Amino acid sequence: MADPETNADDFLKDVIEPVLKDMAMDGAAAEKLLMMTACHESMGFRYRVQQGGPALSYFQVEPNTLNDLYENYLAFRPDMQALVDAYLPEELDRLEALETDDKYACAVARMIYWRVPEALPHVTDDEGLAAYAKKYWNTEQGAATAQKYLDDYRRYGPNPEPVGWA
Repeated sequence: MADPETNADDFLKDVIEPVLKDMAMDGAAAEKLLMMTACHESMGFRYRVQQGGPALSYFQVEPNTLNDLYENYLAFRPDMQALVDAYLPEELDRLEALETDDKYACAVARMIYWRVPEALPHVTDDEGLAAYAKKYWNTEQGAATAQKYLDDYRRYGPNPEPVGWA
């Protein structure tokens, strides 16, 4: 399910920035981390459905990860669940929304990273952000490498980078 109309600049401006600001979970490092994740996981905004796997959205969130987020984190934090569910279209279930609604997927992705106890690296620490993505998004068992996250971000990410990221 490729979407040739999506690019990093528009995705940042239309999805990541407004969602994170609205959730009050914004900041340059968080924006860049989500952009890096989307650039890598979607192979440059080409896939909303994982090739050969169950993951959905440009962030490639697996259904089990979405369920875990709701059952083991958001269920105990109704205020946080409300932040995510504010983007859940009434006519869609969570999995449908994850695949088709970029803002909902972004809110889910931000909350997945939010629950990580380790602080985000500084926005200028690209290697640190890539290692963070590898460790907490892809996990140690995943096939990706921190270098691949960084390479894909540099290949598909916003060009030039936003001023606040440098």
